Amino acid sequence: MAERRRRILAAARSIVAARGYEALTMRELAQRSRVTVPTLYNLIGGKEAVLAAAVEEQTARFLAGIERREGASPAARVLAVIESCTRELLGLPAYYRTLLHLLYTAEAAGPVRARVDRALGGELARALRAIREAGELAAWADERALLRSLRSQLGACALSWASGALSDAALPAEAAYQASLTLLGVTTGRSRAELEQAARDAQAPRAPRKRRASG
Repeated sequence: MAERRRRILAAARSIVAARGYEALTMRELAQRSRVTVPTLYNLIGGKEAVLAAAVEEQTARFLAGIERREGASPAARVLAVIESCTRELLGLPAYYRTLLHLLYTAEAAGPVRARVDRALGGELARALRAIREAGELAAWADERALLRSLRSQLGACALSWASGALSDAALPAEAAYQASLTLLGVTTGRSRAELEQAARDAQAPRAPRKRRASG
């Protein structure tokens, strides 16, 4: 049963990446995953349930793959979550470009988007809490407001990338740059120093190349 479910969700992601969510039909999905249509409904449900299950499975893999370095500083933990997000997007670019457009434009995708936001928000919230516990977050800073800002910025970067306004090469640096700038104003000590360096490093690829002086 678990193997059939994996085949179904992999086939669903393949179809969505190639032709979009509207092209996903239960008949073709059943053929590609080598099951019957009734089996699809019994194992997962209808079309929207298939999309939700495919996204949730991928989200679970992403969360499991977030790098948690032993002894990493609190600021490094925040940046690791951002880095893991961009790495996940670039690992399946066609699928995520289609999916992001769907998640932010289709009303039916609202519950799926909410699940993804909660999962990502949980990781970022833990990282922000670590900065607070290290005594390196300003006392007046509201962690919930910071979390909303980080999620909004990451979503905006992802949508810019999905629309083609941001290249594959530029996505990781842009996401790290925006996150670092947001947190620089409310952090102190080691966290602030590391975030400033991260912003400088992320800014470097964005800077125009200097022309060589002529002869």
